[in-house]
Amino acid sequence: MEYELLFFTSVANEDRIGEIKREIDEIITGRGGKVSADFSDIGKRKFAHPIKKQTHGFFSFCRFTIEEAENLPELNKRLVLNDKIMRHIIVRADEIGKPIGAPAIQEAKQEARAAARVKKVPEVSEPKKEEKPAEETAKVEMAELDEKLNAILDETPE
Repeated sequence: MEYELLFFTSVANEDRIGEIKREIDEIITGRGGKVSADFSDIGKRKFAHPIKKQTHGFFSFCRFTIEEAENLPELNKRLVLNDKIMRHIIVRADEIGKPIGAPAIQEAKQEARAAARVKKVPEVSEPKKEEKPAEETAKVEMAELDEKLNAILDETPE
């Protein structure tokens, strides 16, 4: 069965992400699994709340297959014991549908727009910013402006 592993590590370990990925690959293959696609990095993201006194983390994920589901608890245990991984989650790939990432997000947006056009439902757009009220002064043509300027200059005190 195919699964997806999402994990994040401290931003301090961002430069060691290759090493962490190799460790995860060894853990998966050691339990009879096989990484079916390369690891995909989501990147640095801010947490909703601090975790272990950290406010940001480096997120990454991969898909893997494992034939014997009874190896999942041991795989999970090994990932929990890895001190470089702050948190992780393993889900069945068929439960989440399409892979996550930038291309999948763009594809989902395009599908939503197409569905909105078919159903003739107005798309949700950003709220319009309030426009500043127009000034009440009317635009003056150049000739009128020259006349007013000349009148002001002629009124100079003697």
